[in-house]
Amino acid sequence: MSKTTVILKREFRSYFLSPIAYVVGGLFLAIGGWFYFSRVFFDFGAGAEARMDGFFNLLPLFFLVLVPALSMRLWAEEKKLGTFELLLTFPVRSRDLILGKFLGGLLFVVVLLAFTLPYPMTLAAYGKLDWGPVIGGYLGGILLAASYLSLGLFISSLTRDQIIALLLSVASLLILVLLPQFGAAMSPSLAEAFKLLSPVEHFRSIARGVLDLRDLIFYFVFCGLFLYLNALVLEFKKRNG
Repeated sequence: MSKTTVILKREFRSYFLSPIAYVVGGLFLAIGGWFYFSRVFFDFGAGAEARMDGFFNLLPLFFLVLVPALSMRLWAEEKKLGTFELLLTFPVRSRDLILGKFLGGLLFVVVLLAFTLPYPMTLAAYGKLDWGPVIGGYLGGILLAASYLSLGLFISSLTRDQIIALLLSVASLLILVLLPQFGAAMSPSLAEAFKLLSPVEHFRSIARGVLDLRDLIFYFVFCGLFLYLNALVLEFKKRNG
C-alpha cells in the first residue's frame, strides 16, 4: 500500500469523526433534496421535460461553502493539535502528504454526490431522461470540487486557524466565481478572457454534456498549480522549522 493511500484513508476516516463533516454534509443533502423535490421533481410531474439542470446549477453555490468547510481543517487542524511538525519529520514525501489529504477530501465529496444519485434515477423511472448532461453534471461537479479543494488545501497550509482558512478560501473562490462579471463590467473581451479563469464556467460547459479537452486541461492545471504551491509551503516549513 502506497503512503499516499495510507494518508488518504486516514483523512477520509477522520471526516466521520468530525461533527463539522456531518453538519456540512447533512446541510448539503437536506438543501439539495429540498431543491430537487420542490424545483426539479414536481416541475417534471407538471409536464416539464425530465432534466437535472436546476440541481447542477446550484452545485457551484453549494460547493462555495461546503468544500472550504471540509478543506479548512486539513492542515490547520494539524497545526492546532501540534501534529503538523511531527508529520514533517516522518519519512514521507510532501507530495504523498498533499495528495493523500487532497484525495481524502475529494473522496468525501464524491460520497456526498453519490447520495444524490437517486434523484436522476427517480426522474428516469418516471420519464425519458437524457443521461448525457447528468453524467456531465456529476463529472463536472467532481472536477469543480477538486479545484475548490486544491485551493482550500493550499490556504489551510498558510494558517493554523480553521475559521481564517474557511473565510480566506470562500473569499478567494468567490472572486474566481465572479471574475466573468468583473470582466463584463469592463469590456466584453475581458469578460471572455476572465471566463477562461473561472472554474464555474468550465463546470457549466461540462454539465451541458459536452466534454471539451480544454475544460479538463483547465482543471488539471488549476489543481496542479495549487497542489504545487502547497508543496512549496511544506518544503519551506521543513527547512525553516
